[in-house]
Amino acid sequence: MDVTTPLNANNTEEPFRRMARNGSGSMATGSTADLFPKLVAMQKQCGADGFAVLSAREKTLLAVGNLDISMKSPGCEVLSEPLLKTQGEFLLRHLETSPRPLVYTDVPVAEPSPATVLAEAVEGRTDVLFPVNLGAMGNGFVSFFGVRTSIDNELLVDLHRKSLSVMRETLRLAFGVTPIADKLNEREIECLQLVGNGMKSEAIGEKLNLSVHTVNAYLGSATTKLDSVNRIQAIAKAIRLGIIA
Repeated sequence: MDVTTPLNANNTEEPFRRMARNGSGSMATGSTADLFPKLVAMQKQCGADGFAVLSAREKTLLAVGNLDISMKSPGCEVLSEPLLKTQGEFLLRHLETSPRPLVYTDVPVAEPSPATVLAEAVEGRTDVLFPVNLGAMGNGFVSFFGVRTSIDNELLVDLHRKSLSVMRETLRLAFGVTPIADKLNEREIECLQLVGNGMKSEAIGEKLNLSVHTVNAYLGSATTKLDSVNRIQAIAKAIRLGIIA
């Protein structure tokens, strides 16, 4: 498999569209086997040699904080372990302070200040780590190692959005947590996304061929399920949880 060749945008989206659906119509995966193809598609999308999902374990009185590999591509230990060994503490601090993706280039892995912006592809090895902080549900990184494809801002945002979805499902499967997103149906998520894009209820109704009353009902039920006091708070929470972009 040639992982250095980017996939067509439609192909990279397809594994995400084929997510299993529960009775309410919301998207949910059933096992790590469902997530692996999505990560492989993302790996191809950015032309990486391998990937790993890193789950953060917070520091407590009984245990030190660290990053555990929850899921990985074959042979990824060789790519990920040197970085985790030298940058583990920095990565945990970054999760608490910034949502920006991290980029490591061919500089020695002991370098404590990695770049936080990715421009054109550079010669040699580049690792890209997407931080995901889901609050009480957990946090971590979706990481791609040996990236050789030029990544512009649009692709960077797309990969980060998909990383949110992958991490949310990884944590749900690992800890048996039912995420809020599983309680929302497709129409509720769609209406939230459109409101987040700046559209009014009337415009959303026209776009989705729904009455204004129905649109407001979807938004109201979504706001309730997200335990929010208004639409603005619901949208902010949905973005933080990776439900909408």
